[in-house]
Amino acid sequence: MPLELLTPGEKGEILEIRHCGGCGGGCHSHGHHDHNHSPGHQHHKKATATRAEEMGLRVGKQVEMLKNDGNLLLLLVDEARIAIDRRMARSIKVKGINA
Repeated sequence: MPLELLTPGEKGEILEIRHCGGCGGGCHSHGHHDHNHSPGHQHHKKATATRAEEMGLRVGKQVEMLKNDGNLLLLLVDEARIAIDRRMARSIKVKGINA
């Protein structure tokens, strides 16, 4: 499920971060690849780290939702609080963890 669906207090494990590295992640948000990018936009199987990964959100990490309202989500990852917007949260797939 998308990270944005976790409610405050829920925990999840990151399964996938969908982003091609140059188009803001929008081409992967619905599970298909849209080739309507600007000229010169190239997709690589192993792209550079996404913005989410740069912030410490990586596949296999456990996250806890602290706040989920409006457009801003506050997460706890490795004892650090990270704020992300809903669009980024939509591109991160998690599985719920029963505490």
